[in-house]
Amino acid sequence: MRRTRHGRYRRCRGDQPGLGECARRWWPLVAGALALSGFILGEYLGVPHESGAAAAPRPVAAPPVPQERPMSSYTTRFQPGEPRVRNIEIAARILDGRVVRPDETFSFNEAVGPRTKRRGYVAAPAILGSRLVNDVGGGICQVSTTLFNAVFQAGLAIQSARAHTMYMPEYPLGREAAVAYPDLDFTWRNDSGRPVVVRVGYTASSLTVSLWGRRRYDVRSRSSDRYGFERHGAAVGRGRGCVPMTGRKGFKIDVWRTLLDGGRRVRRERFHTEYGPQPKVTCD
Repeated sequence: MRRTRHGRYRRCRGDQPGLGECARRWWPLVAGALALSGFILGEYLGVPHESGAAAAPRPVAAPPVPQERPMSSYTTRFQPGEPRVRNIEIAARILDGRVVRPDETFSFNEAVGPRTKRRGYVAAPAILGSRLVNDVGGGICQVSTTLFNAVFQAGLAIQSARAHTMYMPEYPLGREAAVAYPDLDFTWRNDSGRPVVVRVGYTASSLTVSLWGRRRYDVRSRSSDRYGFERHGAAVGRGRGCVPMTGRKGFKIDVWRTLLDGGRRVRRERFHTEYGPQPKVTCD
């Protein structure tokens, strides 16, 4: 708009002279209004406006996977209230909602990351050789082992998994995955041809991993009896880091998994595990 000789305003039109002068006169007001609107919208959306600031991360839901179906589910249990429970919960929250794309290889260590105090992990009993020691992140192998069994039952391709050096009663015989960042990892590949969603839930005394996607194979499994027993010894530990242990014999066991497609055997896999003897440890 521009002012007339009678003191009134009229709109700027493309066919009238002085359009450039009109635009220059009114542009600051228009720009100011646009800036104010942008500021208000930014405040509403939580966008930072200070120099160098970064918006706080917000939870991102797992992208929807078409035609999701339950592939498998596995639950393990633990004693409530122990320090290791905190470590289990942290890793469970990290993994919940993870989507593994077709032909993608899932790495437990890559997905969960380092287990440090800075990330909230606490010291809890962990297996080191033939002994239990207090270590930051102890107990997280319960998460990797529960995931291993869900992957095992879903018929997905297990690439690398190593059992603990000692038998732990809370885990199924010969079906476990020990992890230690960054060297000892549990990896598996999504060979189902469809995305797989990892769902992880927990209570005060249990952990459940469920896999959702499209099952490619039916699974049959069986285990051998224990064999090759080894006697255990005894030891005395000292210091605050000592963890008492009940002595157990070492033994060997085999687990077979058969993958079926429409009743036809596709392949048969053998998982061989050798558990070392667990000494009886008393703390002085």
